[in-house]
Amino acid sequence: MRTTSETTTVPPLRAGPPGCGNGGWVSGMLTERLDDLVPADGDLASATVRLSAPTPLGSPLRWEVAGSVGDGADLAVHLLDGETLLGTARRVPAPDLALPDPVTLEQAREAAAGFDAAGHPFPHCYVCGPEAEGGLHVRPAAVTGRDDVLASPVTLTEEGLSPVLAALDCPGAFAVGFGEEALLLGTFTSTVHAEAPLDRELVVLAWAVGREGRKRHTGTALLDGEQVLATAAATWIAPRPDPEESA
Repeated sequence: MRTTSETTTVPPLRAGPPGCGNGGWVSGMLTERLDDLVPADGDLASATVRLSAPTPLGSPLRWEVAGSVGDGADLAVHLLDGETLLGTARRVPAPDLALPDPVTLEQAREAAAGFDAAGHPFPHCYVCGPEAEGGLHVRPAAVTGRDDVLASPVTLTEEGLSPVLAALDCPGAFAVGFGEEALLLGTFTSTVHAEAPLDRELVVLAWAVGREGRKRHTGTALLDGEQVLATAAATWIAPRPDPEESA
């Protein structure tokens, strides 16, 4: 394991839950760092990120690398706050993710108009928070006539992978009942298929894949018309009930 001298921070406006970095944004930071060492190639076309602890905002964070550039799938990039491991990124094969039929921009706009922001648990979330300053304001809601997919328009204004993966983050949680129960992002496996354009309305899709105990599995995709720009398979964790609250 080797520690690099370079540090990074999550800007305060890139929050998810209060005081913590948005999981998709943090996954983008880790994946970009991994790309610098082991670019996506051949059988290792995707990157998987495992989030281990909430990422603080505005604090200097440090990188560690396990393995060497020639290790491919065995190389791991770690993000830490002091000695606390926040997340780990590795190269993996693309997940077997079946995409639903595309949704048009007009359909996504219509769906987003039905998004109920009342009582949003994280109103300042960079991705989906209705009160987020400079946020993406993604509003994933059911598409008319479809019971298999949620959709929303999204416009990216910043370069880099973090905004792309952030856009693919929160919609998945809404596809498996976020708001009805608390959910924490556990793993996030992303595949970039094409560069996402800036300052143009795109469509983000989200759908449920399955569940296993407290795990909720989802898929998300970012589209420009019918072109798939990026996809992600995520696992969300429903925290264990508080014994005192259930007593």
